[in-house]
Amino acid sequence: MDFEEAESTFGPADLDPSLPFLEAYFASSHGREPAPIRNYHTEPPVSETTKRNATPAAVLVPIVQHPSELRVLLTRRHEDISYPGQVCFPGGRADAGDRDATATALREAQEEIDLEPDRVRVLGRLGQYFTQTGFNITPIVGIVTPPLSLTPSPSEVVEILEIPLSVLPRANSYRIWRREASGERAYYALEHGEVRVTGPTVCLAMGFFEALAETQQTLSPSR
Repeated sequence: MDFEEAESTFGPADLDPSLPFLEAYFASSHGREPAPIRNYHTEPPVSETTKRNATPAAVLVPIVQHPSELRVLLTRRHEDISYPGQVCFPGGRADAGDRDATATALREAQEEIDLEPDRVRVLGRLGQYFTQTGFNITPIVGIVTPPLSLTPSPSEVVEILEIPLSVLPRANSYRIWRREASGERAYYALEHGEVRVTGPTVCLAMGFFEALAETQQTLSPSR
């Protein structure tokens, strides 16, 4: 057995965020100046040296506005590239020509799944997240309205996935897994059906909704 399941300790209040709620959050002081996203996994912290030398990167968190519900778009990475087979948001490292993190996220989404930048209404950004492998990731949240005609890049993405947005802010969506040989280290995973989100991506999801949970009492958009 590679992993041993343990009880989740992730505890923001369950939310079912509407589009007006998200818009109000990103218009608030918290949303305009987001705090860094912490590493929820139980492992050694990213060193200050790694943070200083981290490579800038960005991901797009595309929220698809279906008539019946909001859904989050994810990709499954190709087996022949870094982090093979992982489920994650479209994104990657910044290019010299990118003017900012939003430009990076939109460019990467277009390259990976053929999502045209003008189809994305950017709501705002989340706090920066530093990875153990030396990346400084800025998540950009945007609304996408169907119909969509998306095509995965054959060399990067093997599958385009969607899960309900309401799944992400439920505490019981998350589980802690411990590698038997890793001692005290433990890692979160988000599980919904056959979709399993791990690594930095699960921390981005957890950080997003922890921030929403912390500020929900001050936000009162019409629903």
